[in-house]
Amino acid sequence: MTQPEPALGARRTTWPQAAELQQAADRLRDLAPQIDGPLAGLADPVADWLDETANALSWLAPFRDHEPGYAMWNVASAVARQILGEQP
Repeated sequence: MTQPEPALGARRTTWPQAAELQQAADRLRDLAPQIDGPLAGLADPVADWLDETANALSWLAPFRDHEPGYAMWNVASAVARQILGEQP
């Protein structure tokens, strides 16, 4: 199975810490056409947010609770784990 392309113009970091967020973004983009109802149209913006969070913060991860970026990274990681069906 081939990996979906990130959103047009999206860039990807190569830091290994970004992999989970990037995988979740790819999964959301795969599922986007199948999502209807009140969540329709949300998959792509959330996928873009996961990619941008990975790009901006993965080079600093893992974070300690007193560091800038801690809350954003934890939220993005929790969202990614839910999308990927992993335990929090």
